[in-house]
Amino acid sequence: MNQPTNLIAIDLGASGGRVVVGELSGSRLVMHEAGRFAHEPSQVDGTWRWDWAAIQAGVREGLSSAVARFGAPAGLSCDSWAVDFGLLDEAGQLLERPACYRDQRTDGMPQSFADIITPDALVRRVGAMALPIITLCQLRAMALTEPQKLHLARTLLHIADLMHYDLCGVAVTDRTMATASGLRNLDADEWDLDLLAKLGIPTHFLPEMVPAPAAIGEVREHYEGPSDLVGVPVISTAGHDTAAASVLCTDDDHLFLSCGTWSMLGSMSQKPFVTDTMATDMLETIAAGRGRWTTMCPLTGLWQLQQCMLSWRRDGLADSWEELIAEAAALPGAVEALINVGDSELTVPTEMPAAIAAYCQRTGQPVPATPPEMARSILYSLALEHRLGIETQRRVTGREFTALRMVGGGTANQLLCQLTADAIGMPVIAGPTEATSAGVLLMEAEVLGLLGDNLREAIEASFAPVTYEPRQALGEGLVARYRELKGLA
Repeated sequence: MNQPTNLIAIDLGASGGRVVVGELSGSRLVMHEAGRFAHEPSQVDGTWRWDWAAIQAGVREGLSSAVARFGAPAGLSCDSWAVDFGLLDEAGQLLERPACYRDQRTDGMPQSFADIITPDALVRRVGAMALPIITLCQLRAMALTEPQKLHLARTLLHIADLMHYDLCGVAVTDRTMATASGLRNLDADEWDLDLLAKLGIPTHFLPEMVPAPAAIGEVREHYEGPSDLVGVPVISTAGHDTAAASVLCTDDDHLFLSCGTWSMLGSMSQKPFVTDTMATDMLETIAAGRGRWTTMCPLTGLWQLQQCMLSWRRDGLADSWEELIAEAAALPGAVEALINVGDSELTVPTEMPAAIAAYCQRTGQPVPATPPEMARSILYSLALEHRLGIETQRRVTGREFTALRMVGGGTANQLLCQLTADAIGMPVIAGPTEATSAGVLLMEAEVLGLLGDNLREAIEASFAPVTYEPRQALGEGLVARYRELKGLA
């Protein structure tokens, strides 16, 4: 029997990172987690910033474990959350720790350039919505308040690109990150220098854009990780984690949902889909994995529940995710409180249980009394958020869909999967949990010529998703209550 070929995926999420080894035997991929670490932003001089040194250390520890257990890989690649970035100086060093997209420095930024380009026109031009979190708004804020930092910068790299740079010293980005940033012109397929000039944003630091998955270099001799990695190809696959996970959705009549800290809901297509009212409809068009495109609704995901869990664990009120969700599922009676998961007061770092309690009081609803009750309220609300997003997809694209392909960490939450199926009235095909890493590993294998044209065969041979059929509709009364909380009634 031939020995499997080993590959490594570095998956950096907004609440933790992991190093995953993929053993590829023929068309079957078996994944092993070699390292996992948590991380979160902290305030530095009034700005929420990521601890890049801690992220580097977590990745290097995971890579050391991977090499010790499985030997040197045939290639490795990194993905991460989108929009955040680091700025390198002339010496190739970070000017400062990357800022977090949840920092409030970008409040009001989209409105600050509405007289230059309307939100709908912006989506038609660059694909991304004028949300405060996107790279475009972050750079606009810096241009207005910290222009000297942009002047000193020589290279802008998104988080996954920073990791590639750390590994091989090559400073490039890829089409998925470039699109999610709001800096790339859809028609020209290059940086939108004219738009950036109109917004007063310098462009001298924009990196080269890799148009398709490709090897960009090799692990450098002086990399501070395991020496056995030196010379291993570093592959740019899909830097944006949502784009990487989308590789698992191969059926065009299936909607795609990458559910984790965020819920990224999209419909897949071969070309960018735009209308004259994309931003009004809260939709954007971003590059997906392997040259495809996604018409995307960026929705709040499990972040609020994650923040609650941090507080409950600290206070000794909850320990196990599994126990919490099981207790929430076993609660009798109907859910009493719903929350608008996109409410501005619930999308910034805070003491989340207290913030949700205040929200319920403000909206005239009973405050969930226990962690399971609050968890149930969050999950019902998130399932209804998924329903509204799918309604928008159908209305705007004019397409009908037969199922929802749900991937990511949210698929481990059986209650959320079932509630989503009940809310949307379609099957939810859930899994794998590590879809982002799976997508990265499969694209690495393609770049290295290990799969040929057998991607779909590899997906079917490697992963056995769980299907949740709709059991009991959540009810129009519950839907109407959620619409009212969203201001859509």
